[in-house]
Amino acid sequence: MPYLLAGDSVILKQDSIYYEHFYNELQPWKHYVPFKKDLSDLLEKIQWVKDHDAENRAQKIAKAGQEYARNNLMGEHVFCYYFKLFQAYARLQINEPKIRDGMERVELSHDHLFPCQCQRNEDKDEL
Repeated sequence: MPYLLAGDSVILKQDSIYYEHFYNELQPWKHYVPFKKDLSDLLEKIQWVKDHDAENRAQKIAKAGQEYARNNLMGEHVFCYYFKLFQAYARLQINEPKIRDGMERVELSHDHLFPCQCQRNEDKDEL
């Protein structure tokens, strides 16, 4: 989905129980054109895109999706999301990790930490 949004085309997105971490920030009819899970309205939505291409409504949706991807889904944004996700996961651990045979402890150096500056909310329901 990030690659599709970053492109120069309007996205038709199927309703689904599956999601990526940024879906709650996307808005139907602003960043994409939604269609039903059972595909019953897909042809109608394709026709809507064709009918509204001349008046640039479909192109505005494509542009908003593209801007969202470029402002929120580039490599550093995704890295920042996973950085915060693993930090939150680590806070949930109750046992100290064990170093087993063949493993080597890697000390964490604050000099090498990624200076995550993203503005995402830390309270997500993905965990």
